[in-house]
Amino acid sequence: MTPHPSRWSFASDAVRAELGEFPETLLEAGEEVKANPVRRVVRSGGYFLKCDRRGAARFRSEWKSAKLLESQGIPVVEYLACGESSRGGCLITRALPDSESVAEYYWRTFVRGGADPEPFLALFAPFLKHILESGLFHPDFHLGNILYDKVKRSFVLVDALGVRRAGFLDRQFRAYRMRRVAMELREILSRERMTAFLSACGIPNADAFYDRALDREADALWREWPKRRRQILAGYPKFTRKIDGVLHAVNPLRELGETVDCEIREGEPAELEKLFLAHFFLQMALIPHRRAAGFDPGNGRLYLEPMPPGAVPARADDQRERLAAFDLPSELTDWISSGARRGGTVRYFNLDRIARYL
Repeated sequence: MTPHPSRWSFASDAVRAELGEFPETLLEAGEEVKANPVRRVVRSGGYFLKCDRRGAARFRSEWKSAKLLESQGIPVVEYLACGESSRGGCLITRALPDSESVAEYYWRTFVRGGADPEPFLALFAPFLKHILESGLFHPDFHLGNILYDKVKRSFVLVDALGVRRAGFLDRQFRAYRMRRVAMELREILSRERMTAFLSACGIPNADAFYDRALDREADALWREWPKRRRQILAGYPKFTRKIDGVLHAVNPLRELGETVDCEIREGEPAELEKLFLAHFFLQMALIPHRRAAGFDPGNGRLYLEPMPPGAVPARADDQRERLAAFDLPSELTDWISSGARRGGTVRYFNLDRIARYL
């Protein structure tokens, strides 16, 4: 049962009048966005409601953090009301109808869509620089927590939990946790374009930072890989969904992989499983690659993206450098460029070479 708060704090009298004395009734007409045993997020009209059985303490802290961000001139979603009762807490923020997370917009428009990212990067860099130089620390700063308004062409933070004034330890030992957000854009950018973007974000010694960041990102993924591997094979919704015995891959837009036009590879399930995992490893490593749409262990089938028409072997110096940070080898013939996009982003197509390490 979702907690129904009995005590509410409102951002203003105008908000109180807008939401009414019992804003929890919005839950009844809402659509669940995500949920776990203790937390639930609901979209109801022009609002998002976050409910937590553990109480409202986290929400009150998030509210204060949002005010701190606003005091530094950093755009953040509008926090409207916070309620609490003996059964938990509820936080209401205003939805932004023309917005989506930077993570999803970037992948849809530039990684998959192939559009030129430079105009977007020119808009985004000053926003990141403002935050990185604000003197604040955000413990969960990533592209999924930043919204992009496609009409206003502006950015706002969507989750303020844990934001605080940076202390000595934050400045000396946790600065990378903030700066690494820029590295999340590297999938389709060359080393030169990446270091230029890092500099535009105010990150000093961009070349040296980039080298260290590749190693740190690789170390982090290897540490979490055993957990991710279990989640992928267990049908964890962020990565896969099992339908009629087939484990369908979920892409960064949370779309299910389509198996209709795929190349089907048949073989021993244990070997095909490694190829399936190789796709996810490269996806999390932000390396363009041959994508897997699904895995049918019962029938020994793997559904793979087909070879593009006119594909040819391609040089991939920047991507090979990134793969090498994971201590994973590659040869020239492992990478291809399609005839339609020759000279653009190349993709790693030899999943067999990676699979043996996973």
